[in-house]
Amino acid sequence: MTAPTPDPTEAAVLRIWADLGLPAESVDDDFFVLGGQSLTLVAFLARVQDTMGVEVPVDALFETDLTVAAAARAITRAQLDGLAPDELAAVMAELDGMTDAEIAALLAEAG
Repeated sequence: MTAPTPDPTEAAVLRIWADLGLPAESVDDDFFVLGGQSLTLVAFLARVQDTMGVEVPVDALFETDLTVAAAARAITRAQLDGLAPDELAAVMAELDGMTDAEIAALLAEAG
């Protein structure tokens, strides 16, 4: 069975972790099992802020095991939390009017 293709945020986390010397191969790989430490976590959060423009609270990463998928979810939550209610409503309305194929193409473009 092959692993699912990472979504754009998961792919970004995989790239950042690789740059930090944590060669994750799956969205289920764990930051600390791969050798990540507190200083590496600080570097990861700084890289996320620099490359993705979002500040992720460190405590958001400790709600569960720190896998690639969990880190991606924390980033997505931080991005959504940063939107004003009218911006979020506009994004949701735009997505609501799109087909699954259009959404998939948009996600592929963003990655």
